[in-house]
Amino acid sequence: MKRSNLLLAAVVCALVAGAGLVLTLQAKAAKPNPPVYYDEEKVGQASELITKGYELLDADDLEGALAAFDEVGKLVPCGLAQEYHSACALSRSGNKEKAFQWLEKLVDNGYDSADGLTHDPDFENLRADPRFDLLVARTRENYNNGTAAFAGGLPDGNVPSDTITTEDKLNDWVRGQNRRVWSYQSHWTDAQQLAARIDITASYLAKLRELKSDDPEFDYGFERVRSAFRMKSVFMPGWGVVTDIVLHEIDAYKKTSPAAGKVDQVNYYAGTALSVKYDDSDNRRAAAYEDAKTFYGEIGAESEYYGGAQASVLINAYSSPDADKAAVGAALKKVIKKYPGDENVYAAVSSRINHDAVNMLWPIPLDVPDLDGKQVTLSEYGGRVLLVDFWATWCGPCRAELPNMVEVYEKYHPKGFEIVSISLDYPSRTSVEAYREWIAENKMSWRHVYDGKGWDSELVKSYFIGSIPAPFLIGPDGSLAAWGEDCRGEKLAVSVAGALGD
Repeated sequence: MKRSNLLLAAVVCALVAGAGLVLTLQAKAAKPNPPVYYDEEKVGQASELITKGYELLDADDLEGALAAFDEVGKLVPCGLAQEYHSACALSRSGNKEKAFQWLEKLVDNGYDSADGLTHDPDFENLRADPRFDLLVARTRENYNNGTAAFAGGLPDGNVPSDTITTEDKLNDWVRGQNRRVWSYQSHWTDAQQLAARIDITASYLAKLRELKSDDPEFDYGFERVRSAFRMKSVFMPGWGVVTDIVLHEIDAYKKTSPAAGKVDQVNYYAGTALSVKYDDSDNRRAAAYEDAKTFYGEIGAESEYYGGAQASVLINAYSSPDADKAAVGAALKKVIKKYPGDENVYAAVSSRINHDAVNMLWPIPLDVPDLDGKQVTLSEYGGRVLLVDFWATWCGPCRAELPNMVEVYEKYHPKGFEIVSISLDYPSRTSVEAYREWIAENKMSWRHVYDGKGWDSELVKSYFIGSIPAPFLIGPDGSLAAWGEDCRGEKLAVSVAGALGD
């Protein structure tokens, strides 16, 4: 199924109350106008039509795909979904001029996701054309214009329904609202999605404050900081104005003289928000890294956030233009080894440079039982080429890789190529028996590891897995031969052949 063109911020997490002073005076921020909510049934029908359109496109039925996207535009006349997907279809089919016509309409209608254009493989045919860069620049301008008013921090929200009488019910309400936002990912701009999430977050805080009105330890200012920080995932760099919101809330909170432990925590939030304010293509990130270093430097050595801060400073240095990656990598390796099991170190590394960290720390042992209870070790594969692939049956991109993996395995297995798949599935969703059936149906006739712990698996953490699929190719001599994108799609066969000396 087609990946959405709009990047979605992480779900606002359920929060727990902290100790401290209640913030009584909070700087007012302009309340953003939430985007238009369309008829839910029509939104669902539009999503089905988008899926159908790409299925038709995969079957070389361009006319049918465009007709499906036309129906999407009639159901949800937002000026985004039909335009975006029609441009994708025409670009993939080689009709550049018509593709650019739809992209012009899309950007004219306010489309503002530069990442959507620059990372979608369907636009590969258009990227060499100078018009494409101009459109990307316009999307950035659209986003800046659409979010400029948000930088003043979180607004005061409306208190949701009186039927929400407990924190559990409030968290259920938040999850429901975020699922609703998710359903609009093809029909709203990034600025509109952010406006909706700001509105949800502000309403959550207003209701939480009401529910906690009799709790003297409830720290409203701290909850504002934490909620702002959780509006977007650290796995999605390019926070932009969300970083400004976080810094505004932190500045206001620090004026209330909070406890030292919480100062360390909000300084860590500030440094992290600055570290991901810009993506890797933005030259402004170097200045943001320096600002982040200042906040990280204020965290005391006795703090639980100190290890994460030390790792983050080095990760920023590693990610900087013209970085001495060997020297910085060696220093980062020492920090990682100094703080084993540190959740903040794990989060920083896995979200920013997970594959590179594996390369720094290699070799990382497996030493886990497979699906049949037999121990898996790296040493037993000496002299052969091994692909260690972290995946899950619920992961769409992982499933998309399978036909190619099966083909490469069948071709190169007789020459010494092996695969061990490490599953991040959960027994509550996929039992061991169901997993066995699934891999048999998909011809995954290699060894599998399934400990049922998902993201909490020790192996997942030791390999700093932050997203899946996460493949690592090990050469006959036990060295790390390739990883990440070099082990996906058509590049997998090239990397395997190279490692085998074929």
